[in-house]
Amino acid sequence: MSPAAEFDIRKATGADASRLSSIGARLFTQAYGPTHPEPELSRYLSRCFDVGVVSEALADDGTTFLLACDAAGTDIGYAWLHETKDAPPNGVVGRRPFEIVRFYVDEPWHGRGVAQALMAACVADARARKADVMWLATWQPAARAQAFYRRLGFEIVGTTTFLFGDVLEDDFLMARRVDS
Repeated sequence: MSPAAEFDIRKATGADASRLSSIGARLFTQAYGPTHPEPELSRYLSRCFDVGVVSEALADDGTTFLLACDAAGTDIGYAWLHETKDAPPNGVVGRRPFEIVRFYVDEPWHGRGVAQALMAACVADARARKADVMWLATWQPAARAQAFYRRLGFEIVGTTTFLFGDVLEDDFLMARRVDS
């Protein structure tokens, strides 16, 4: 548990696929449901948070899922970190880059240290796997998320797009060095 014994963060295993699928869909909806309407929201959730998709990602040696749980064992956040095997996007410079594919914390846990601890666990995992840079894409209107990432050393290094249904959205690419 954390020093306050309120939550714990651990690496997920293949046995956690259903949990990750469930929390992933729930927290994506919490974050984007108000701005990303039905019916595309449900279609996106079924494509991206299917248990089979999550199981396949968990089986990849280049992937780490981290699961945050409260003292009662309830899932309160997660992160998906993946080695970038192809060339990273423009602006991301490194010999061994790792992408934070997803990073979410349940709203009631915002401001309670979970996100900082979860990001610290991402950095520790990337460092242990010899990453030299971590990067992520964040929706341009998500100012709170960008401010959080900036506080933890990420900088905007470029832009990319995200296809949600028929809508092409603009994202920032943010990156930070991983110190040895």
